[in-house]
Amino acid sequence: MSTASSLRRTPPRRAAFIPQVRGDLTAALESTEAFLDVAPSVPRSVAWLRDRTLAHAPRLTVRDIALFETLVAMSVVGVETEDTIRAARMCSVRKALTVLSAGGHAAQPRELVSALERLFDRKPEPLKLGCSFAFHLPAWAVPVQQPGTRYAHVDLAVLARFRRRSSPLLYREILAHIAAERIRYEPGAPPFEMRMPPPLLGDILGMPAPVHVGQLRLRYLDPAVGEIREHVRSFEIVSVADVNQGRAVTEIVLTIRLRPPERLDTVPTRLISEFDFESMSLRGDAPAYRVKPATMVRLGSSLPSKVMRRKKRGGAHPLLGSEMLQRYDAWLIALHESLTGKALTPGYETGAYRGQRLLDAIERDGSDATFFAFSHAEVADPDLGPVIAEQHLLRWEAEAARKARAKAARVAAARDRRVAVRNARADGMMAPPQKRGPNREESMPTAALVQTTPEVVHPVLSAELIATLATPEGKAEGLRLLREWEIAFDFPFTHAPKAAERIRLSFERGEFPILAAVDAAMENYYLRSVKRLTKISYDYVPGLTKAEQDEEASHYVSLLGKWWPSRVSNGRSKDPVAEILNDRETYLRDRARKIEAEKAARIAAKARLKGTLPMSEPERYINGYQPKRRMLA
Repeated sequence: MSTASSLRRTPPRRAAFIPQVRGDLTAALESTEAFLDVAPSVPRSVAWLRDRTLAHAPRLTVRDIALFETLVAMSVVGVETEDTIRAARMCSVRKALTVLSAGGHAAQPRELVSALERLFDRKPEPLKLGCSFAFHLPAWAVPVQQPGTRYAHVDLAVLARFRRRSSPLLYREILAHIAAERIRYEPGAPPFEMRMPPPLLGDILGMPAPVHVGQLRLRYLDPAVGEIREHVRSFEIVSVADVNQGRAVTEIVLTIRLRPPERLDTVPTRLISEFDFESMSLRGDAPAYRVKPATMVRLGSSLPSKVMRRKKRGGAHPLLGSEMLQRYDAWLIALHESLTGKALTPGYETGAYRGQRLLDAIERDGSDATFFAFSHAEVADPDLGPVIAEQHLLRWEAEAARKARAKAARVAAARDRRVAVRNARADGMMAPPQKRGPNREESMPTAALVQTTPEVVHPVLSAELIATLATPEGKAEGLRLLREWEIAFDFPFTHAPKAAERIRLSFERGEFPILAAVDAAMENYYLRSVKRLTKISYDYVPGLTKAEQDEEASHYVSLLGKWWPSRVSNGRSKDPVAEILNDRETYLRDRARKIEAEKAARIAAKARLKGTLPMSEPERYINGYQPKRRMLA
């Protein structure tokens, strides 16, 4: 055997993925109220959902189906086989009655005895409330979990609320179709259709043959559609229509639209760049209104990006980091609007997550779930978005309010800690404070700094010229110039150099007379800053990945091109010379820091390729811990 073949390793096979139950099933079965509040969802394969055994058992009731699904969820863990499926299972009588009582009627033990007889052919033996009972799952329940197959989550609370026997059967069939076709929620996506001939639909709903379309619609389909519209939250049945060929009905078409997910645990998180995560983490808020960065990432995974093109197979890309922060800005503006009571749009009076209704939802569901629901509602029916695009001052006000809330929360927390320490010392539970002596260390003499470079004299603008920026004409020019930079911000490497050259020519042609006059008076400080954007390329912008370079280039466009027009459009440009110089210094500082970080990362990567990085002895342990035995380096 050669050396290469001996060193070649076979990669280990990954274990089959087994989906888990959503929600604490044990806590849900403590009471009927907890069961409806937790609403546990159990994974079921497509083969299980399309099995017709429950539909063809005429003695089973709708509550029996809900009880059967719950018993399977409680007793089946992992993959079942023909041998293990026949093992005896145990369940508490109280927990089983919780499921039977979730529909509104308090079930008695005798009703559980009858349900077990219909489900498992169990002898009608009396049961007491504090006891347990044994049952055996039928042999057809082998495909409960099939690793590697498509599946959907069945809401047990929804099954328990149904009152018609055809409702859970139609609910299971729709979930099976969604799982088999891999249909996922996307805002604005058109509804999909399920076409079924009447004999097939009658077989699904448990109607005995021969199938009469009128009786099928009256006794089976229409009641099931009504209950699904009332109780199911994951999707909605938009319409039910018949396809006729002459006078005969050949197909029944169900038009279904997916609803946005309401549970955060149903949306996966994804890996994002360190820069984006740090940007989300730094914008904290008061504890009552704080949104976790993981919630923003989950929101980005559940909404399609409007900047990135759709994938080759038609799927949408998730939100970019900048788009996640835009959604968070809209949340801060809506929150500031609700706390101040100053309505921005007519949706303040009608929106489900606006005004006092937003504050009530935060108190009831928490800030993370409310932020998730508010963002989906805003995407489905944009109301604040157009106003924010026109009034950039709203972002400044909401950001200032967020900082004030966060600072007030920190001050209150520090005050509470001081009061707790003071009370603990008064009760004798903490040592008294130690008096600090005076600092007797002599300070080192410092030499006076000698300025060797001459001070740069910047131009001074007159008050009359600065006042022209606050006029309606000046604000309009600032807004037009700001919109010129939008495509350069979204696609910096393609459009930033073109936009910089186009804006320079427009200043010379007099398309922005007020801004051009102010810029000429301050020796073209703005156009000289914009000229730096013509150098934007992948060789000029630092970053280890394309995504990092894209974010950094967009940041440069904001600093050098967008910030001054944004201030002008909001009437906040009071000292253009200082503002543009400050933006330029920020750009130079950020670029220098990014270049140094990139160099350090590349040096560390080369060191890892050559060998293990040396680690000093104190750095190998946390908080200076020293083991009794020295480890070899």
